[in-house]
Amino acid sequence: MALWLCLRFDALPLEALLTPQGLHSDIAQVVIHQRQVLIGNEFAQLAGVMPGQSVSTAQTLLAHQSSRFWERSLEAENTLLQQLLSWAYGVSPHLQRWQDNALMIEVGSCLRLHHGLDTLLKRVDTELSLRGLTVAKGVAETRTAAWLLSHAGPHASCQPGLPLEERLAPLSLQLLMTEFPQVVARLEKAGITQFSHLLRISLPELGKRCGALFIDWLDRLVGHQQEPAIVYQPPRYFKDTLWFGFDIHNRQELHPAMERLLAHFCTFLKNTQLSCGMIEWQYLQRQGAGDSLKVFSEAAQQQAQRWFELSCLQLDKQTLPKDIEGLSLIVDHLHENTPPATDLFHADVSRTSRHELADRLRSRLGLKAVGYIDYREEHLPEDAVVKTHSLIAPRDGDVAALGQRPFWLFPEPHPIHQTAQQLYWNGVLELLHGPERIEDHWWSTPVSRDYYIACTPQKQPVWIYQDRHNRRWYLHGLFA
Repeated sequence: MALWLCLRFDALPLEALLTPQGLHSDIAQVVIHQRQVLIGNEFAQLAGVMPGQSVSTAQTLLAHQSSRFWERSLEAENTLLQQLLSWAYGVSPHLQRWQDNALMIEVGSCLRLHHGLDTLLKRVDTELSLRGLTVAKGVAETRTAAWLLSHAGPHASCQPGLPLEERLAPLSLQLLMTEFPQVVARLEKAGITQFSHLLRISLPELGKRCGALFIDWLDRLVGHQQEPAIVYQPPRYFKDTLWFGFDIHNRQELHPAMERLLAHFCTFLKNTQLSCGMIEWQYLQRQGAGDSLKVFSEAAQQQAQRWFELSCLQLDKQTLPKDIEGLSLIVDHLHENTPPATDLFHADVSRTSRHELADRLRSRLGLKAVGYIDYREEHLPEDAVVKTHSLIAPRDGDVAALGQRPFWLFPEPHPIHQTAQQLYWNGVLELLHGPERIEDHWWSTPVSRDYYIACTPQKQPVWIYQDRHNRRWYLHGLFA
């Protein structure tokens, strides 16, 4: 059975603009829109400032105390709601924005995963309080009912065990004024002011007074008519922010926030089947966003602990800015996750360890401290093998396609001594495999070679070739 959790953020216009420090400071904070008060904090409300008042009235009421007026920012509100959607995707994949200031999350299908509704609601409260957000919650079998119940008291709003009509009964019909103003006015004239009065009237009788549109809405409210399905498509980027409530003075104080943000991020990656090779930490100060720290990795992918270790290595090399009050995790480049193929015996373990070692060396010594031997599409071996500092290691499939060739090539081929039918380099060479003929540069200086794998008396495999033009032998590379 569907069960919807509504998270409603009435203080969104204010909280989207201010840090938790600003929200709890001892001055009045007021957000205005079209020269009218939209919302004020507790200090403004105590002074008599109310939504709908003119700016001049609010300024008069706050004339004898410190205050600050903000112009509403729809962009800031949308940004905060988008961050909350990314966070909520870790709770359930079925969610949507609701009206202008709420999220609707279907939690009935994932209660077992979260160990029950009470545990889930406690987690939601903890996560949102860390973000400094004020939230009202409602839980019901339908989306509209969950939104309505978010306006009830805390005990009635999240009790799905009781019948839905019983929980809706005390609510005022004034909650419908935005959507059905004329219907509500007509019902109130008849003395119908609460849902308890409304739900006792038969639908045919209500239809005469309120119309078919309101009856359809009422059917969806109580679950008699199925609500349209929703499909949420998460974005291909991630941004989340935590505020500390105090100034940060050392690196260790950043660690809890980094671990929590990375846990949210890696949950998001697993749910969306995405991966990344770089994350960015941005320090937040009173005057706005400050310096940032970029962390690269080939092996971390969806592993929060690995990202945390690499971030700490990078952080140890950086001078920490002053007056840090918050931390943002920003990831702009996400791509489809393609986990390495494994066999029955997990043959990829050593390769993963190699990538982790490269990540640690880069974090300590710099991005160019580690390079790879890679291939490009050239026929001549000396042109095909290149050194690269790319953050993406060469794929095994590309290497296997080149057959049995060594990575270690000499800058210039070494001549091999030959007597009669015997080849010498650190002793007598024994041919093991070949030839592999390679021809190229026919348009300029033609090259034609027959390559062989040979072995020295010390059992060292080497790569040699015979130049087909001068019939001489050369050592070109060594196998590991």
